[in-house]
Amino acid sequence: MKRHILIAVASLLMVGSAGLRAEDTKEAPKPATGEHAEKKKKTEAEKLSPEERAKRRKEATAKRELRLKELREKKAAGTLNDADKTQLERLEKQAERSKRPKKDGAAPQPKKETATDVK
Repeated sequence: MKRHILIAVASLLMVGSAGLRAEDTKEAPKPATGEHAEKKKKTEAEKLSPEERAKRRKEATAKRELRLKELREKKAAGTLNDADKTQLERLEKQAERSKRPKKDGAAPQPKKETATDVK
């Protein structure tokens, strides 16, 4: 009798787990990444008028300055964690780049270090 119960329980477990495995193979929709996402961003930016672009730039600058102020206050208080420290460095570099005068269009991009540059 115990043997029949064990066989029944084992078969139920196998049937139940087979159904779970079938559900695991279904793929959930993935967010847009790569080239498709870049194309979408470009088309959205192309739809904006020059005035709207300027407005967005001002909003982004104001948001960056506000975050910089918050991070500098945290640094002064000594409550800056590693993630905030990294963000502060990046935002300061962005702010510095935005203050440079532009020559013939966009500002030059900072040079990335390569393996041959590091000795």
